[in-house]
Amino acid sequence: MNGIDEFPRHDISEAEVRSPVVDAHVHALPAALLDEITDHAVDGLSAVRTDSGWQVSLPGIPEPRFVRPPMADVGLRAAWAQKTGLDSQVVSPWLDAQPTAAMSGRTARDWARRLNAALLEQEVGHAVLATVAMSPAAAADLRQAVDEDGMAGLILSTNPPNVTGLSDPALEELWETAAGLGVPVVLHPPTDGPARELPGADEYGNTFCRLIDSTLAVTGLLLSAVLDRHPGLRLVVVHGGGFLPYQSMRLDGGHRADALSRHVIMRDQPSDYIPDLFFDTVAMRADSIRFLVNAAGPGHVLLGSDYPFPLGDPDPAGTVRGAGLGPVGTASVLGGAAARLFPAATRSIHA
Repeated sequence: MNGIDEFPRHDISEAEVRSPVVDAHVHALPAALLDEITDHAVDGLSAVRTDSGWQVSLPGIPEPRFVRPPMADVGLRAAWAQKTGLDSQVVSPWLDAQPTAAMSGRTARDWARRLNAALLEQEVGHAVLATVAMSPAAAADLRQAVDEDGMAGLILSTNPPNVTGLSDPALEELWETAAGLGVPVVLHPPTDGPARELPGADEYGNTFCRLIDSTLAVTGLLLSAVLDRHPGLRLVVVHGGGFLPYQSMRLDGGHRADALSRHVIMRDQPSDYIPDLFFDTVAMRADSIRFLVNAAGPGHVLLGSDYPFPLGDPDPAGTVRGAGLGPVGTASVLGGAAARLFPAATRSIHA
């Protein structure tokens, strides 16, 4: 193939070709919320302002997390987006600010709602992803966030607290609700996921451990037949899907002839589900993006920067344009696919 243009054209609409450039992976923690918790606790979280940012303390987390100004300053982010040619963004909360396992059910729900409200107030004109606490009310909270508050989807840790992974039966109602609402669920690894416990792995935490966590969590989700039970579920796997798309033949072999053969799924092999998933382009080489587009299919790869983190892509649009996808494929990854998946990301531009 010479490029994505050789894929069936009906999978990419003309509207996608004309769409703005959308960054589908941006993190924020509103300055107003940081001010609210500075010097006193709210739902168990507190912050101390320093010359270079905030030190945020969270329930059950031994050391404070540091928040630099770009995470909270919308002006800095807008200037960066303009400089890099980005028209719109899908904004997620900073993952470390989500409810922790040490928070009680009611407190966790209160904090999630507070975080959602602060993001919605700050991010007018962008698509905003909701946080929900991992409680029996998670599905109802997602429905409220989407139907009543207008949030564009859900961001969920690949190792959420208080459950045993993404295949935990406790998440079934949440999957069913997300599929019924037709909103995406963005799967994102936490800062301190299980792969950090591997011997000698700590210094590779951001570099590789997060990719391992995503790979194992999403593979477990596929093998537990979540997509068989909820075929309308739209799952976005960040950081290019971890290692999953690139080692899918190894996964198929494990399912065919190894311990993974105990998992019963409706399709012939696990890799058959990869075209049902969505992936972003964060911190990937241009040729890796091209591989991913061929593996996942047109319309299933989204530009992402991982702003404001330095491991992200400082020029995501340039990286996509360098992938040799052809004009239609390039336009789709730059923003067309995201505009279709997250309509709110371009609503204010077209208004």
